[in-house]
Amino acid sequence: MKLFVTFGGDLTGELTTPGGVVHVIEVCNNITELGHEVTLFVPDYGPYPHDVSFRIIYVPILNRRYLRTISFSLNLLIWLAVYIMKQGCDVIYENDINYSFGGIICGRLFSKKHFMTVHGFSPDEMLMGGHSWLRLKIVEFFQRLNYRLSNGLFCVTPFIVEKIHQHYKVSRNKMKFIFNGVNANLCRPIDRKKVFDTLKLSPQEYYVGFVGYLYPWSGLETLVEAASEIVTEIPRTNFIIVGHGIWGAHLKQLTVKSQVRDHFIFTGYQSWEKIPFYCNAFDVGVTPYVGEKGIGRYRSSMKTLEYMAAGTPVIITHAEGVSDIVGNCGCGIVIPPDDSSALADAIMMLINDLKKRKDMGAHGRQLVLNNYTWKHTAIHMLDFIKKTQ
Repeated sequence: MKLFVTFGGDLTGELTTPGGVVHVIEVCNNITELGHEVTLFVPDYGPYPHDVSFRIIYVPILNRRYLRTISFSLNLLIWLAVYIMKQGCDVIYENDINYSFGGIICGRLFSKKHFMTVHGFSPDEMLMGGHSWLRLKIVEFFQRLNYRLSNGLFCVTPFIVEKIHQHYKVSRNKMKFIFNGVNANLCRPIDRKKVFDTLKLSPQEYYVGFVGYLYPWSGLETLVEAASEIVTEIPRTNFIIVGHGIWGAHLKQLTVKSQVRDHFIFTGYQSWEKIPFYCNAFDVGVTPYVGEKGIGRYRSSMKTLEYMAAGTPVIITHAEGVSDIVGNCGCGIVIPPDDSSALADAIMMLINDLKKRKDMGAHGRQLVLNNYTWKHTAIHMLDFIKKTQ
């Protein structure tokens, strides 16, 4: 099978969330390894800095704010059409496209199957992120067009399936819940001494960690609040926040106010190659999504799978899909959202129980190997594509 894949993000990682880049690269690599031919079309922000097993086409753009998206959308339509006529393809698969119509038009024009991955429910995310009414309506227009005309949608949580069905009136039969994956060869248990030497951390301390792009629904305020209680009981506990984002500038000041600033390490953006080291440094990995007011629970938490792949126990608040995995397999603890006392109690319980941490970590690692690698994700996607008319 020959697939043309589109992605509207920046493969250099400067303008796009790291998780989005990881998703498209890993899916393309694994589809290629399964014997299919993949060509990825992306805006030309600069070359992807690592070797891949598939071809990447860099579509020209006007690299200015507002013009980037418009120029990519228009040029993508042209480039897809030209490459389809010159080389042909069987499937157009679009990953994380909010403002483009090129893929769906080419799919219809050249009678090609068209599929999309949906990572979240944009209307709720944009409202919480403070985007304008006009921008929200533009995104809804493009999503309604793409979702309704596409042959099928890959949704990373079952909750997204229901939200799209209700909001855009898309048939549930056109949508397939396929969880995100993890590269278990890259994110794996690593010798602890090597980890601490690489990250310049003390093996005499405990580390509670968070990895991810910072969003309002990340729940890190709750973690800061819990930290006050934890360090009183276990003073050698430290908290590592790995990531950056358009939100979260207030977090350092919040740690000062809570008198725990000396126990927090904010690393900022870290390369994908260093993420496994951080996941291994954590005695506990946390995913403290906020509750009903937030929308992190719509998402398929890659960070949680990364903790599990590294053999690290997880504490997660209830989030449709991912927390069920954690709770059912014995690889962590599920707690209520927005409850700093419950978070503190769970963290302290695991820090004080080395055997439980090791057992949970081993269960999580095995579950990932059996069910949640990117190869599993790619296989599920290809099966759905083949079965869809």
